[in-house]
Amino acid sequence: MQGVRNVLRLIPAAGLLLFGILLSGCASGVPEFQLYVQAYTSQHVQGQYVLDRVARAERIVVRRRLDLANVDVDFDPDKAGYYLDTGDPPITGSIRASVNSLNNYNAALGALASGEKAEAIATRMGTLASALIGTAATLVQATGPATFIPSATKPLDEAIQAVNRALPLVRTVATYASRDAFRKQLIAAYPAMRQLLIAMRDATPAMYEIMRRSYVQRGSLETGSGISIAGSDLLLKDRELLAGWVILMDKSVEAMDVSVKTAMTGASSDDLAALTAASLELQVVARQIGDIRKKP
Repeated sequence: MQGVRNVLRLIPAAGLLLFGILLSGCASGVPEFQLYVQAYTSQHVQGQYVLDRVARAERIVVRRRLDLANVDVDFDPDKAGYYLDTGDPPITGSIRASVNSLNNYNAALGALASGEKAEAIATRMGTLASALIGTAATLVQATGPATFIPSATKPLDEAIQAVNRALPLVRTVATYASRDAFRKQLIAAYPAMRQLLIAMRDATPAMYEIMRRSYVQRGSLETGSGISIAGSDLLLKDRELLAGWVILMDKSVEAMDVSVKTAMTGASSDDLAALTAASLELQVVARQIGDIRKKP
């Protein structure tokens, strides 16, 4: 965790460096929003690393709980995601689908601000609508397996509520051909998308529980927790990886708030400056946490 704390102390100096790079560069459209989308994407990438680890752990935990290694156990098609190592198991899959929907939302918002034509934005909105429909399905499928991880139940329920709020708005906006209509409906959908991001943050204790339980070895007397010393070292790395993602999600909420406010008010100079600052902070933290992740 010391590495994560060091990230926060590095923000001011690194932020000034990135700000200088931004001033010396040139981009089409609204560079502040392009910077925001890039920054948000860096947070999204960190989340993918976390979810890859959670997926492996979820399979271990649920297979052990359901004794799926025993071929004498009846085949259950609802547990197909646990029999194979392909794709994501249900809980992880629902979380990944949710964060992918959030990434699509931010891409659409950035495209609107960057001056993309209405037809291109309509395509992005169709992609977002499809992603939310898929997310709703995966969240429902995860409700059964979530009973094995009690701390997952509440955030997944909150995520379902958020997706159900956003989907009608996104389906409506996907039928429009007006940039102003896109802007209004994207803003209208934001409270639900923000709720979805908060639900993902609230799901991190469940993710950590899944990872911790995957290291427990039955009958192990090496430690009181049932986790070997080597397993404890790996779990500490998992915790730091997860903590980094939480910090990035917190920064993402701040940056998303500013980006939507900017879209609502017509991008005043003060709002654009605030969006730049929030995006730079998010991007710097993402880079520093990425460096922590790469350490052996």
